[in-house]
Amino acid sequence: MDKKAIIYLVRLSIQKILGLVCYLLGSSWVLNQRSIIYFSIYISGSLVLGLSMFMINSKTLAERNKINTNSPKWDKILLGIFWLLEFFVIYFFAGYEANKLTENVGFIYWIGIILNILSGMITLRAMIVNTFLESTARIQHDREQTVCEDGPYRVVRHPTYLSIMIASVGIYMVFPTPIVMICTIIIAVIITFRTYLEDKMLQNGLKGYKEYTKKVKCRLIPFIW
Repeated sequence: MDKKAIIYLVRLSIQKILGLVCYLLGSSWVLNQRSIIYFSIYISGSLVLGLSMFMINSKTLAERNKINTNSPKWDKILLGIFWLLEFFVIYFFAGYEANKLTENVGFIYWIGIILNILSGMITLRAMIVNTFLESTARIQHDREQTVCEDGPYRVVRHPTYLSIMIASVGIYMVFPTPIVMICTIIIAVIITFRTYLEDKMLQNGLKGYKEYTKKVKCRLIPFIW
């Protein structure tokens, strides 16, 4: 068994649980129907996807377990801000503003849940076909990185970033409050900027990537950009 992959799954589980803790801190340790359904699917779904990936290709999970890499400084800064916002800050404010939302869930809420599930499926598929999908942005000369053109990479050049955008919209539909909306906008800006910088880095440093950009025109959003 790949110990690094197992460590990554443990870290991932802790991360999701801490997201729930952040929500509870913001809501003064109160859960309602809206949050119970969401976090049940959020945590269990992450576990299912993680275990599925472990059985299919644990090596990719092991590589994502890396913390210190030779990624550019801009990547470390953007990734750090994104990580805090996406997994902790947004949930704290979702809990903090929970009293502004009704207890009952409706159509928009379930669309948000579906978007989050879709986001997870896109990420899983991308991780299956692209064994070079690390957590940080860098040219992986040490692993003899090649360009991936399969699965969702046939539609956009950065499908995992697309999945983050979809998940962020989904979170706002589940917790439609002003500060959550601000968080999702900031996340979208960070992901767009990071996509631009990473794509530029890959074009300049990864063999075959420029040719790939001629086949797949869109970086992040299908048919748009």
